[in-house]
Amino acid sequence: MKLIPLIARSWQSDLILSDTFRRRFLRTIFCISLCLCASPSNAATAESVEAQLLGDIKKSHLQLQKNQRVQLAERQKISKKLQAVETEVSSLRQQAATMQRLADEKTLALDELEDRLSNWREQNDYQAYALAEYLRDQIDTIQSHQLPDMLGVLLGQLERHRQALSPRWQDQQIINTEGQLQQTQVLQLGPVSWALDSTTQTGGLLDRQEIPTITLAADTTQAAEWLTNQQQGQGILHLDPTLSRAIKMAQERETVAEHIGKGGLWAMPILAFGAIALTCAIGKAWQLYRLPGWLPGISARAKNAFNRGDQNGLRGLTEQCSGSQCVLLSISLNETQLAQREDALFNHLTADKHKLEKWLGTIAIIASVAPLLGLLGTVSGMIKTFKLMTIFGSGDASAVSGGISEALITTELGLIVAIPALLLHAILQRWVKQQLAQTEAFAIELSQLQLSSDDTHTEMKAA
Repeated sequence: MKLIPLIARSWQSDLILSDTFRRRFLRTIFCISLCLCASPSNAATAESVEAQLLGDIKKSHLQLQKNQRVQLAERQKISKKLQAVETEVSSLRQQAATMQRLADEKTLALDELEDRLSNWREQNDYQAYALAEYLRDQIDTIQSHQLPDMLGVLLGQLERHRQALSPRWQDQQIINTEGQLQQTQVLQLGPVSWALDSTTQTGGLLDRQEIPTITLAADTTQAAEWLTNQQQGQGILHLDPTLSRAIKMAQERETVAEHIGKGGLWAMPILAFGAIALTCAIGKAWQLYRLPGWLPGISARAKNAFNRGDQNGLRGLTEQCSGSQCVLLSISLNETQLAQREDALFNHLTADKHKLEKWLGTIAIIASVAPLLGLLGTVSGMIKTFKLMTIFGSGDASAVSGGISEALITTELGLIVAIPALLLHAILQRWVKQQLAQTEAFAIELSQLQLSSDDTHTEMKAA
């Protein structure tokens, strides 16, 4: 009887894992059962068989644990080897991706070089063809007496190239700082040119125009160093690293009026709305600043005076306060009926609210309209730009710069007006709400006050 629960626990605890062992185990159990059923009286034999069977089960359990430990150790070794192999494979994949990327970059660079070489060959063929056509036309039309002139032009070109290779001071006509033509010494070195009048020791840096113009005049010390370079062939030459770009940027600086003037027609309404919003904001801020201060604790004092019927105390409170606080207190003292008092207080609150919120709507409307006007100016400027591009093309930037300036400046002015207007409206609106909240709270407290008797109220009203 003890054998069956033990067999069930062994079976449920997965101690018997091998299929061969399981089959043998079941066969043994079956034989034992047959023996027990065949000879139930042989108890000694059954007990010996049960003991032998328990011993076999323990041996099998120990062997199973040993096999599991061996299997776990082998599994750990295999797992480490597998992890090392996976790491090696990942590294090889990264190396392969890097090598593939480098190969692709080389192939791409080679393709770009081939395309560039093909373009150069096409340009070379086109230039050679154009030169051949030009020479053929010139040879057909040239006369014998024109050959010396052409040789002179060719020699002049060769002389200019020779001078470019070995620059030196040469006589050239320029435009001085006073806007007059002047023959002076000029040295050109790459994109930079210097002009120097040795007699007056004046000069400066030149721009790159057909007739060079002095863009930056040299002082006395610089002119003396340039003169030393001209006479001795060596010396210090000052240059503008920006190649006159900094001077042009300085010349392009504009005043506020000039900047606004570039905004075109729509800049004026935007500025006018901005002035109106600023005026309304200043006036409203001055109105709120001049409001009288609130007398603290007046509602509690008025309540006590009402309860006591203190005529002098109530008159003193009306004399101490001012503004809306005094008006509300006077209304509560003069009205005998509660409903009439509430109506009068409500009417005063409505009038006070309308007075405090006056012109705030104007500021809000201007804050909303200003960006729309800026957008309208932007659209107008872009239409003007497209019209100019249709006439002059897109290559001339100066022709279309006026429309672009109008488009951008109007948007800028619209935002400049709208953002401060929104901030001022928010600040003033908050200020007005605080004032109205105080007034409404005081009116509610006064509407709940009750007189001690009608006679006392009549005396106070008569007084």
